[in-house]
Parts: sequence; structure tokens; C-alpha cells
Amino acid sequence: MFPPGHYGMALALYAVVGYALLRRGYVRDALSGGGIVLAYAMFPDLDGRVDFLVHRGVTHTLWFAAGVGLFCVLVVSTTLQDRPRREAIRGALWAFFLGSFAVVAHLLADVINPWGVMPVYPVSPVLYSLDLVRATNDAANYAMLAGGVAVAIAAWLAGRPGRPRRSLARRLYRRLRDRATVAE
Repeated sequence: MFPPGHYGMALALYAVVGYALLRRGYVRDALSGGGIVLAYAMFPDLDGRVDFLVHRGVTHTLWFAAGVGLFCVLVVSTTLQDRPRREAIRGALWAFFLGSFAVVAHLLADVINPWGVMPVYPVSPVLYSLDLVRATNDAANYAMLAGGVAVAIAAWLAGRPGRPRRSLARRLYRRLRDRATVAE
């Protein structure tokens, strides 16, 4: 897929995680995690810019996903040094999850086109492809982006902590009471 399709897939998949975080009140973590996943969503396609790498080769494997996760842990390791041990471990696991999640989302977006991916290469050269749509199909890429944005917005609206609304019975009672005082 092209970048819009990869961003759409990353948004759609991360919406589940973001929703769970929002429901628990971790708004900042949900939003920053989504930003990190989007930032790393195109990371596997760096192989197109490096001469000695084959496109959809090593950068399109689960090993690379684990490597990106470890890279993210290294990036945040200096900020985790002064924190309590349990909090530092949670931060490192969160960084690993976000980095590897972004690469896995990329791989899942590439599985839907005929070229597919070999996620455990060189252990197994099996190519996984659903052969649904070509990566160059602009309509499919933008449809995936629109779908991802729609799912992310739905997750935000459903999961965001807002002001608790009064119950329907209480709202109706207040409305009826206000009408009675105006009529008198």
C-alpha cells in the first residue's frame, strides 16, 4: 500500500488500543501513542531508500517489528532511568509495544495486496497475501485512510471521558418542572 493506506490501517488498528486507554482515563497516553504509531507506520518502507535492501524483504518481517520495538525502548531509555523500577518497566514495555505495533500494522496493510509479505523470513519463505487490491490503487488507499479516520473518531467519541450526563429520567423531570414554573 501507499502511505494513505498504511496510515488508515494504523489508525483503525490502534483505535482499539486507544479506546481501551480512553475508557480508563489515559487520554494523554492514548493520543501520544496514536501519534507514535502514525509516525512509525511507514518505517518498513525505508528499504526503498537504502540500496542494499530489497523492498518487502527484511524490513517487512516480525523480526524487524521486534527490532523497531527495541529501538523505541532505546529512544526512551534515558527518560526512564530516574523513574521507579516498576514505572520504568511499564514505560519500556509501552515503547516496545508502540514501535512493534506500528510495523505489524504496516505488514497487515501490505498483506491485502498481491505482493504480500513474508513475515518470518528467513525461517520460512511463505508469502502471505490476500490479493484483494493492488498497492497502487489510489481509491483503495484513500478508502483505507478514510476508514481508519472514521474508526479512530468513533473510538475517540465512544471512549473519551466527558462530563457524565444526567440520566434521561432526571432530564425529563427537570424539563417538566421548568415548564410548570413558566406556565404559572
